[in-house]
Amino acid sequence: MKQTILIFHPALAPYRVDFFNALHRAFEAHFYFNLMNVSDQKFDQDDLKSKSEFSPNYLQKGFEFKGRSFRTGAISAIKKHNPDIILCSEYSPLTCLVFTYVKLFRKNIRFYTISDDSIDNSIERKGTRKLLRNIISKNSNGILFTSEAVCNWHKKNVSKKIKTLELPIIHKDEVLRARYFDSLGEANANIKKYSLKEKKVILFVGRLVAVKNLPFLLKCFSKVKNEDCRLVIVGDGELREELEILTKNFNISDKVIFTGRKEGKALNNWYTFSQIFVFPSTYERYGAVVNEALLGGCYTLCSTAAGASSLIDDKNGRLFDPKNEMDFIEKLQIAIDNSEPIASELKTLHENKMPFSFDEKIGTLIKQL
Repeated sequence: MKQTILIFHPALAPYRVDFFNALHRAFEAHFYFNLMNVSDQKFDQDDLKSKSEFSPNYLQKGFEFKGRSFRTGAISAIKKHNPDIILCSEYSPLTCLVFTYVKLFRKNIRFYTISDDSIDNSIERKGTRKLLRNIISKNSNGILFTSEAVCNWHKKNVSKKIKTLELPIIHKDEVLRARYFDSLGEANANIKKYSLKEKKVILFVGRLVAVKNLPFLLKCFSKVKNEDCRLVIVGDGELREELEILTKNFNISDKVIFTGRKEGKALNNWYTFSQIFVFPSTYERYGAVVNEALLGGCYTLCSTAAGASSLIDDKNGRLFDPKNEMDFIEKLQIAIDNSEPIASELKTLHENKMPFSFDEKIGTLIKQL
């Protein structure tokens, strides 16, 4: 007989669907979300629900205060489902409420929470947020961190008592690669539309905001040998106009393509033919796009400030200091020199460059829960 697990999470996002589906298959699982969509990015929820094997529930009663959601209904859900396991997210007001209730009244329930913090984020936690983290992490059945390095940091710097589990933010390999294959028609259309044949494509995907460090990327791109290169920026945000001006100032406007924000096939196809993926953030808790790029076969240059830097090894990319131009320029130039331009119509996917599979990680995690 399957154990019952109750999951409380902020909202349904693309990079969590495969994980939630795996929980649904392994347990008698019930999902409750605080919000109808992710607060800082609006994803196509109908599409996400069509890919979900579970039925979502929503905690609709409550209010927002200073960017945080305060929701009621969690205690009723616990009483209704009588779970063996509860899985929350971070150290939010809802997590604190559920944690307190379990410790006072339902000590037989195993309580876990997910933390997407990188080591830098963990170091920077101060005041009340640090206090809550320390209390919950020391008194839970376990915390799900994004990498072994973050697990080790917490054991060394917070408490040896913490039971840590590893959960990278990754997609199920065969599921996403099947979607990539389905997007090859769009890929070939974009290669033609943007005249990318015989070109080397450097890809960035994300919001156009300050922490993504895109002025740095544009400046460094302008300093490498880029005659046969195109830098593609997929995303939108408050800095778009400024970035377009910078491309003119750096005299690279004919080599930089702004596509705007994309989802589904309109996004997936870019991963299938770009040779290099860059992720230059100066502050990034994780960065799910790094996994997406590696699954597409992109050689990936990733900032050391990103939690997803744990996915990079000496075969699939390089790490760089997001504040050191010379470091990045050198590694970008080597990546460009080692890449082959797009030679013909795309018919197959590039080799998967992930250092491990989704099934490996999720199988271990479910056994530990």
